[in-house]
Amino acid sequence: MEAELGVALPADFKELSRRFLPGAFSGFLSLLRPTGEHDEQPLLSMWSGSRQVAGRSEFGAQIFAPYGIYGPDTGPGLIQWGLDETEGDHFWLADRAVEPDRWPVVSRREAGEPWHRFDMSTAEFVYRMIADPEFKPFTIADPARRAFYYPYWAPYPISPEDWEALSDPNRRS
Repeated sequence: MEAELGVALPADFKELSRRFLPGAFSGFLSLLRPTGEHDEQPLLSMWSGSRQVAGRSEFGAQIFAPYGIYGPDTGPGLIQWGLDETEGDHFWLADRAVEPDRWPVVSRREAGEPWHRFDMSTAEFVYRMIADPEFKPFTIADPARRAFYYPYWAPYPISPEDWEALSDPNRRS
């Protein structure tokens, strides 16, 4: 995957991908994976699709403005690493001249909304999104809830009570 991208990915992202089976943090935030195993949208195909959209028309390019999509032939730009259940898109501002572990996270709630830049690692962004009530506008921890990880193949909680039980801050492991 990195050979096709023409750049290495941040080490903490690779470690998150290694440690967590395909699924979603707090049933909300998913990492894009190197392959499509257990996942509908692998990182490489999302990147390729974004390049196609951005290259087709000025409207497509505007979706990713002012950053553009990273390309080994075009230089710095966005590489998507995650997505969430409310159409949030989470990217790195990738640049071959910068060590990948220093790439900022660039996110937006949904296409057309303003971008937010965070000079932090992928792992810190994930943690703050699921556990920090002050991490506006991306927090899902308001009110404070217990974070959990939900594998894609686990039985889907059917009711709001099931979801409540998973994130109950008083729940014992």
